[in-house]
Amino acid sequence: MFNKLIFWLKKPSNTLWVLPTFGVILALSFNLFALLGTIYLKPNILPNIESKTIDDLLNIIASSLLAVSTFSLSIMVSAFASASSNSSPRATELVMADDNTRLAISSFISAFVYAIIAKIGLNTGYYEQNGRFILFISILFVIFYIILMLIRWIHTLSKLGRLDNTLNKIYNATEKSLKLYKEAHNFGACWKEDENIEPNLVLKSIKTGYISYINLNELQNIADKFKLNISILARQGDYIAKNKNLLKIYFEDGSSNIDSTVVDDILNTFIVDIQRSYHQDSRFGFMVLSEVAQKALSPGINDQGTAISVLILISKLLLNDDFKENEEKKNLYNRLSLISFDEAEFIYCSVDAISRDGANNIELSKFVQNILYEIYENSSNANIKKGAKKQAKISLQRALVALSYNEDKKYLQSIYDKNFV
Repeated sequence: MFNKLIFWLKKPSNTLWVLPTFGVILALSFNLFALLGTIYLKPNILPNIESKTIDDLLNIIASSLLAVSTFSLSIMVSAFASASSNSSPRATELVMADDNTRLAISSFISAFVYAIIAKIGLNTGYYEQNGRFILFISILFVIFYIILMLIRWIHTLSKLGRLDNTLNKIYNATEKSLKLYKEAHNFGACWKEDENIEPNLVLKSIKTGYISYINLNELQNIADKFKLNISILARQGDYIAKNKNLLKIYFEDGSSNIDSTVVDDILNTFIVDIQRSYHQDSRFGFMVLSEVAQKALSPGINDQGTAISVLILISKLLLNDDFKENEEKKNLYNRLSLISFDEAEFIYCSVDAISRDGANNIELSKFVQNILYEIYENSSNANIKKGAKKQAKISLQRALVALSYNEDKKYLQSIYDKNFV
């Protein structure tokens, strides 16, 4: 249950309330601090600020920030809709996670709440001379902070929901996930399974959907406690049906007895959902990038430039050698093994769909061939090189069927022959 709560909180759509809540608590603290000044400081030790001056400032803050907060929320909703319609619905989650947007809206709401609470306290006579001065200083601080946030918010509005901004967010999320994968291809599961030995127990999936997250740390703890070795038969991002084999369990003592509550604890380390997640699933990011390109190539939009931009981002990800294997992270879980993964899938789940939808476009088909050649030529991963060559041939065959002009076919064939033959 705790695992599910942690994963639930990692989704930006489930945490939009967090920053506003902290902001409201901070607003209450500011007002409480002013009240404490009234109670504990020596009377009239601080300069006297007229109640009307403070009340006027609070009126300005409360009235203006109510309008600004409402406007900002409408902008945020419009940005979510724009990201969904212009790129991919799977990208909306990333737009929701924009720190500048969340901080700006939280700040406006918090300042509005602060002004309302301070105004109530002021008009009910809670603040004496010392408290009014402390309240006045805090109001100046709030005004200064809001001015900074408004300037930052204007800059954010110039980018929020735009296609290039959304593409960058998808790219960054995919790069982060790919970094985790490259540091430890099996996420630290380093136990070597002997396939000649039959498992003592096979556990089946109790749900249908995508594996969004595996709590390998908790699974290792269970394996340590009960002296188990566990082979995981599906990776993050894999689709799994109910009653499909999910885990093979080997007991060190050779028995096959295990309590049903332990089985439940083991299965609960897997979060199966209808939606995939960027966190542990690098393929998902490649797939979302591909969806953006596919939408751009649809007849109603016909924007090959966006598709080319996506192909460039894909190639940047595949050719990024900055991330190296981390020996420590590779060997975290000595009782777990994870099914292997062919990195060529990164190409098949992204470039394949783009080349299919743009097969009748000679410019895009040519670019696909050149991009795949660069990946083939420069990648340090043998599986990716092999996948690039295979995908180039598939893309060529599709284009030769879709293109109607013979000279275009000959030209594309010559590019393939030059690069791969």
